[in-house]
Amino acid sequence: MNRATARSHDASHGWIDRIGATGSFLCAIHCLAAPLVLALIPTLGAAAWFGDRVEIGFVLFVSVVGLLSTVSSWRRHRQHHIPATMALGIAVLWAGILVPRLHHQLTWHVLAMGTGGLLVASAHLANLRASRRHDAGLCCAAEAR
Repeated sequence: MNRATARSHDASHGWIDRIGATGSFLCAIHCLAAPLVLALIPTLGAAAWFGDRVEIGFVLFVSVVGLLSTVSSWRRHRQHHIPATMALGIAVLWAGILVPRLHHQLTWHVLAMGTGGLLVASAHLANLRASRRHDAGLCCAAEAR
């Protein structure tokens, strides 16, 4: 892949990881902030931000963007730890919603959702870095030796 093609490919796929990482970090912040503002919800009128629909929306968004970005980039860089981290993060997020013990107990729910969000965000950032290294020819030069 020549440099112009690499830059264009990176620009077209890099935005997916940036959006995904941002969404994942927002999801993690949302989940980690829940216990801190739980006492203030009635006075702030913020109950909607901590409801099941919002969480399902976050997890669905994170799952779709995460899978799209990981699959499209993995075809180029072939680093197996990135899709594994993404899959683990998505699985933890869905478990936090679907497993009753994790969903209905605040401490476990916050831990599951926060951990899942951080794993997905980390996978996005690693995916972006691996894609950039691949496009710059840094990973292939080491493999050719």
